[in-house]
Amino acid sequence: MFDRPATRRDWALTASEPTVTWFTEVTRPAAAEGRRIVNELYQWFPDVSGRLRADLRSTDNRRLLSALDELYVHEQLRQRYHLAYEEGVKTRPDFRLYSGPEYVGTVEVLTLFERDDWGKEARRNAWLEDEINRLVPLTTHSLSFDVHRWDSTPNVKHLTRWLRSILEALRQDPDHLDHDATGTPERVYVGRSTDIAFQFYPLRRDRRPADGGASVIGGPVTGGFIDAAIRLRDRLDVKAGKYELDDKPFALVVGIRDSWCSVEEVHEALVGTPAVVIATGQATRRGDGFFGVGRKHPSGKRTQVSSVFSLHEWFPGGPYQPRTTRFDNPFAAHGFPLDALAFQGHWGVRHRNDKRVLADWLSQPTAMIAA
Repeated sequence: MFDRPATRRDWALTASEPTVTWFTEVTRPAAAEGRRIVNELYQWFPDVSGRLRADLRSTDNRRLLSALDELYVHEQLRQRYHLAYEEGVKTRPDFRLYSGPEYVGTVEVLTLFERDDWGKEARRNAWLEDEINRLVPLTTHSLSFDVHRWDSTPNVKHLTRWLRSILEALRQDPDHLDHDATGTPERVYVGRSTDIAFQFYPLRRDRRPADGGASVIGGPVTGGFIDAAIRLRDRLDVKAGKYELDDKPFALVVGIRDSWCSVEEVHEALVGTPAVVIATGQATRRGDGFFGVGRKHPSGKRTQVSSVFSLHEWFPGGPYQPRTTRFDNPFAAHGFPLDALAFQGHWGVRHRNDKRVLADWLSQPTAMIAA
């Protein structure tokens, strides 16, 4: 899959480089370990068509990260079951599980990314960061920036010439600029199509800038209304009724690549949006969860889905261990095997009788786990 790079490269990826470059070019120990893990896992994957290989080597980050999620889930499932990959005639789920000749259940893998508009904004900011780092050498100050207006792409030569003039003025007079609310020197670049506020952080006097050091230490934080739970619910809904399951357990595994989608957001997507009964002040949930009951579904919604698993922090050779949380549908027609996928946190039925079902955390979800 990934060969050892022929040329040494110790520096990390630039802001706009595709993730696959980490595996194909970087020679840091973490990158070498990542290559080893991907190569080892891929040798067991039944990639007859070569599609997964192409995705793993793609410069499209979404294709690569989705392929990594499939690769990880396959590795976990194959420890306990014989797997058929994309088996079927009318519908072809990712994995069918067999114990000997017996068909045990089905697993479909999907990946949740950040909102499309946030992704576009992040790519724009990464491009600008790389251009500044390329054209403005690190001297006396590091930079960060916030975009106030972006009607079209700015004239980079004009912008970087302006930045160099500000840095030269700061070198001659450290008090040349006004300060923002945090006390940081700031100046706003006003162009025909953009307004960009730059913050300037003086380097320590005992620090000598390294050759090729990056001037920009951080771009804008992408923000807005966090709708991860809503988007996850929509994605799950599309997958829930898509496959022929032959009356067997069915699990959906979600690779979480949206940094705003915590385990709490996944929980909200599945059990419903938190609400309060105004008359009593009692905490409750709206009836918009992926699981639950409703007027149209008094016996339970999406009973064909046994469980949903969320997978956080999976990146081969990365600083954290993969973290899996299992959510069982309280109204599922069939329970998903407990030994199919290892998990750290578990939400499911705590008590059931003829009148009610009580579901809660059976084991608490864990925080990030250092590798």
